[in-house]
Amino acid sequence: MILVAGATGVLGSEIVRNLLARVGKVRAMTRKTSKPETVDRLRKAGAEIVVADLKDPASLAAACKGVAGVISTVTSVTTAQPGDSFAATDGQGTIALIDAAKKAGAKKFVFVSFNADRAPEAPLPRAKRDAERHLKKSGLDYTILHPSLFFETWLSPMLFADPVAGTARVYGAGTQKIRYIAVADVAELAVQSLSRPFASNATIPFGGPDPISQRDAVKLFEEAFGKKFAVTDVPEKALESQWKAAQDQLEKSFAALMLGVARGFDTGMEPPFQEFPMQMTSAREYVRRLAGKAS
Repeated sequence: MILVAGATGVLGSEIVRNLLARVGKVRAMTRKTSKPETVDRLRKAGAEIVVADLKDPASLAAACKGVAGVISTVTSVTTAQPGDSFAATDGQGTIALIDAAKKAGAKKFVFVSFNADRAPEAPLPRAKRDAERHLKKSGLDYTILHPSLFFETWLSPMLFADPVAGTARVYGAGTQKIRYIAVADVAELAVQSLSRPFASNATIPFGGPDPISQRDAVKLFEEAFGKKFAVTDVPEKALESQWKAAQDQLEKSFAALMLGVARGFDTGMEPPFQEFPMQMTSAREYVRRLAGKAS
């Protein structure tokens, strides 16, 4: 039995589907506040549903009972409830889950995190680093995944390109190469990490097959949608000012990540593609799919 924490999220749901097709026995961790329709989809797909909260150790003990491994994609970025914070949920909550998994006899823990070395200090990356340090000391066989920027988030209308309006936003010079990656590819890598020797007690940086700049991405959108996009440049100094002025933890963290994008985020990353056999989605393919759905 594999427990997926964060199972109602976009990435977590994809991991559950992937696991069900391979191992059959999957326990999906949800919260009382999770959307009923999302939980129902997981149940109908064949997952065992368990209700637990990272801030409730007793519920975590029940969630981890009898599991061989845990994959955690938990974050309060888009699902924060009263009492949640990056420190309490992404940080201490993940630490509590690690402890519960070890106490229950689990052997493997896969933690989907990220590398924010090119971004300034902020609550979210700080919480992730705290959890990573604890996992490394836990005695569990661990894999810490550092995926690059998700297509679905960082090339979305909210943060990058809006095909309907024909607009795009570029952070900094926009010339640094980034290995954007698809959610489905991160899910595949997380599942493979449960059993591949290369992933044992390892931190793995991972991105898509082709590094492209933000300017390159704009051209891909223009090519796929057959029109020019009006580009708004957001200077790095403006991002720095936004980061310094931010008081809210979410605003502070996203300002830091946008600065990371301006500075190249994963520049120089060389993912170990040979260790994880899979057909990955290219940036061009992703944007063409968007255009196909739009038409």
